[in-house]
Amino acid sequence: MSDTVVDSCVVTKWVLIEADSAQANRILADAVQSGDQLIGLDVVLPEVVNAIWKRHHRRLLTLDEARHCLTALLRTPVRPQPSAPLLPAALEIAAKYDRAVYDALFVALARHLGLKGVTSDEPLYNAVHADFPEIILLRDW
Repeated sequence: MSDTVVDSCVVTKWVLIEADSAQANRILADAVQSGDQLIGLDVVLPEVVNAIWKRHHRRLLTLDEARHCLTALLRTPVRPQPSAPLLPAALEIAAKYDRAVYDALFVALARHLGLKGVTSDEPLYNAVHADFPEIILLRDW
């Protein structure tokens, strides 16, 4: 493995049981074992905490379970990168591929760093993969 950019949907799968959580956990374990870095945007932690909150809000998690998920999240080795310098590229990607800016930021970060980017967001992958082959679908990892 090598350093890898992970988007918030992959990081979410590290702390909440979802489809493809096993694959996401494999990326995490491989990176820890090999000493490679997992890189995310500076917004990844708030995005994942929001997913945790949504589960609590829908009464799918107790508050104690949500707190446990937050603690687990804060222990993950994801290294946040600033999103502000990537905003011009992200706006162009968002406009060209009709994607949300926060999704386009993930693509821009992978391109900027010259690294593979892993997402479980299939519509995003389908929209950009032809022009951004560094973006990989989690299930294909």
